[in-house]
Amino acid sequence: MRAIIVEDEENVRAGFKKMLDKFFPDILVVAEAGSVSEGKETLVKHTCDILFLDINLPDGTGFDLVKDNTEQTFHIIFITAYDQYAVDAFKVSAADYLLKPISPDDLRSALDKIKSESEDIRAVKRSVLLENAETSYSQNEKMILNDIDSLKIVQIQDILYCQADGSYTCFFFVDGNKTVVSSHLKEYDRLLEPYGFMRCHHSYLVNLNQVASIHKADSSVILNNGDSIPISFRKKSVIIQALKTRFLG
Repeated sequence: MRAIIVEDEENVRAGFKKMLDKFFPDILVVAEAGSVSEGKETLVKHTCDILFLDINLPDGTGFDLVKDNTEQTFHIIFITAYDQYAVDAFKVSAADYLLKPISPDDLRSALDKIKSESEDIRAVKRSVLLENAETSYSQNEKMILNDIDSLKIVQIQDILYCQADGSYTCFFFVDGNKTVVSSHLKEYDRLLEPYGFMRCHHSYLVNLNQVASIHKADSSVILNNGDSIPISFRKKSVIIQALKTRFLG
């Protein structure tokens, strides 16, 4: 597989190339770049199967480079220092990323994942990621969910609540549909919190923007569609305060 590395730190590029040479001899680095402008020139001159792309570059971001190459079908693996929003954006969009410092095991996992991806799936993931990059923790953002049959793109604002079902999570939507994914609810707990979601029970994660009322007597949340979600005793006061803060200031 032919690869291009776009990373502004020369020592990081050199170390990354050594790792590829040592552990991944089937990957050939055909070009390098240290900025968005250099990356654009490089992608005109060279073709690649994988683009290893840093987020923070001297003259822009990795997203700027991706926007100008929407017709190309190479895999993208983002490289980033720990930045909470960037990482959350990748997770919500199901994008592939590596956190610095990069380990061979993390790189191997990312490569194994992308090798099974179709061109259509790559295009969908890239499109959703770029849309989400324009906003910051907005419920207008989209989310990619992998269920047993397909890759689904959903609006975060359309999620009513999530329910744990063993090692699976069921997403319930305003239109009455639901989607089951093979991930634990705890994986979505922190990920969706910035978008207005809150754990109201060990088995439920609720979208506070969809809450119509709280029944204090039976400790439940009533959603806009009429569904009733239980609230654990220790979460009741926290949920009430969160709603007051969110809607009353």
